[in-house]
Amino acid sequence: MGEVTSFEVNGLKVLFKPEEGLEILAGASFFPVGSACERGKWRGATLLSLKSGFKKSALRPLTQFSRLQESMGTGFVPDASSDHSFLRFQAVSDRFLPYFELFVETALNPNFEPDSFSVEKEALLAAIEAKRESAFALGYERFVEITYGGTPYANLPYGTEATVRALTAEDCSSWFKENFFPEGSVFVFVGKFKEFEKVLPLLKELPTRRLPLPTFSAPLREVKREEVFRKGSAQSLIMVGFEAPSVNDPEYPAYKLLNALVGEGVGSLLFQELREKRGFAYAVGSIYPSRKFTGRLLAYVGTSPHKEKEAEEALLRLFRELPDFVTPERVERAKRYFKGTYLLDHESRGKRAWYLGFWESLGKGYGYDAALLEEIEMVSVEELVRVAEKVSQSPYHEVVVKDG
Repeated sequence: MGEVTSFEVNGLKVLFKPEEGLEILAGASFFPVGSACERGKWRGATLLSLKSGFKKSALRPLTQFSRLQESMGTGFVPDASSDHSFLRFQAVSDRFLPYFELFVETALNPNFEPDSFSVEKEALLAAIEAKRESAFALGYERFVEITYGGTPYANLPYGTEATVRALTAEDCSSWFKENFFPEGSVFVFVGKFKEFEKVLPLLKELPTRRLPLPTFSAPLREVKREEVFRKGSAQSLIMVGFEAPSVNDPEYPAYKLLNALVGEGVGSLLFQELREKRGFAYAVGSIYPSRKFTGRLLAYVGTSPHKEKEAEEALLRLFRELPDFVTPERVERAKRYFKGTYLLDHESRGKRAWYLGFWESLGKGYGYDAALLEEIEMVSVEELVRVAEKVSQSPYHEVVVKDG
């Protein structure tokens, strides 16, 4: 595998990592426009505009576009998060140049034809509706509203049913034109390609623009608890979240390791203490999403309704006593687990391209993809105990999803 080569083109960051073997080139493009940039009626506009705009080039009929694209590679797959939006794509190496020419053609001539837009809009509405069937999705949505209320992170990447339903093709066309392609966007290419230098002139055709991006903090100052009732729910889901640092905070690696110790894998603290030893839970775990600004460490327990109170008390007690559970053995297990799952998630070229772009877009630089594992390994037991003490003494936000 070759080293990453970095270029600056038209206000865009371009990363190329050559890899021999398979005749495939994988790509990912990250844009510093995410749901945190949306206001009012525009919630959901970023994701919907990418889904519709990159479905095909407006210069070609759908059948012709699809046939041409499929002869060279995959479709352009969009997604969005709080801090950014992105596209993933992949093509055979000897056809990547015309494939990327098609990408640029689509970017310059995005598709917002009424019928096609309606299909994408209904698909997104269906996905929003489907989330209501999941206790976790329902609880997480409410948790985000409570814990990030009044900040840009309160905006969910897929919007709400009301805002998405109100969006028109003209709205999304306008959003696309005004927000893409921001300076600071990142294009990553990983794989085998002999004429990579011909891609750079194509990127000069994109209409880059400077956009004001939000900056904020979201400290967690007091305990909050809320119950969400979901009719017919067979279990109760308890979610408890604590303030955690942004990706640029020096304590970020320690919190990542603490998250692995607390709730990742069958050897995690939550699994062993609440499920294996005490039989409180059907499902347990924790997540700590990487964020540009203030993050959250979120633990969850799914239990039967008659065990809800006991499970809730046990979960909160575990966090109050968290420093006592940070032992050398648990820290070592957490390091092995984090490294193993992180490396496993890098097995495909597509994911390797995604990670390089992800860290670059968050401001850490693509080199952090390797540096993170080194930083995790350097976290000491003593440092993790200090972080655990901070969590154990801090306020929390809690959501309980239950039948009602």
